[in-house]
Amino acid sequence: MPLLEVRPEAEIDALEAASWYDGEREGLGTEFLVELRTTFARIEEEPLRFPLVFREFRRAILHRFPFGVFFIVEAEIAIVLAITHLHRHPSVWQTRA
Repeated sequence: MPLLEVRPEAEIDALEAASWYDGEREGLGTEFLVELRTTFARIEEEPLRFPLVFREFRRAILHRFPFGVFFIVEAEIAIVLAITHLHRHPSVWQTRA
């Protein structure tokens, strides 16, 4: 099973999204983070099942929230570079390679 590394900028993405969701409804940010952890587990189980969306970037979509986890696979490590709303311009995560 590949390891998962979450880059600091992706951690910030996740915390900002969770904070926004908590502002919408108390506890919703926690639900977002739980869904994100589930998505991380799916990536760890089989990272190559997720489609290539730009150069070496792959994308895993959260089931309940309109967010994508953008990552690359190097050797046995899946490296999460961005966690962004799917309607944001792709340049937000494409520049993080």
